[in-house]
Amino acid sequence: MVDRDVFEGRLARLEELLRHLRRLAQADRQAFLRDPGLQAQAERWLHLAAEGCLDLAHHLIADRGWRTPETYRDAFVVLREEGALSEELAGRMEDWAGLRNVLVHLYLDVDHALLWRILAEDLDDLEQFAAAIAGAGDS
Repeated sequence: MVDRDVFEGRLARLEELLRHLRRLAQADRQAFLRDPGLQAQAERWLHLAAEGCLDLAHHLIADRGWRTPETYRDAFVVLREEGALSEELAGRMEDWAGLRNVLVHLYLDVDHALLWRILAEDLDDLEQFAAAIAGAGDS
């Protein structure tokens, strides 16, 4: 059985990060692109949100004894293979794993216009993931 305290703590942190990110997404696009402080907030909070999703994925995978993912992206493939995520959501979450890698390893070349688009259009992915993984963690 999933360690509910660990699992719920990570879910709560993901929800908190989503609240921060949604507030940040309310900023004007041009203001965001001119403000290094807003960009830094976006980078950090998007990174932490992606890490939280990966933590939740790995926690559930280990608990269930499913195959060990070979990469961060593969964690979401495993969840799809096991029926914990739809194919569509798993594909979008693989993109989040890619974003995490960019933010961690290619931090000197972050495209802030892309981050703005993610803030404006893709945060629902994280909410859908949280809902799906919470349900999978209950079973």
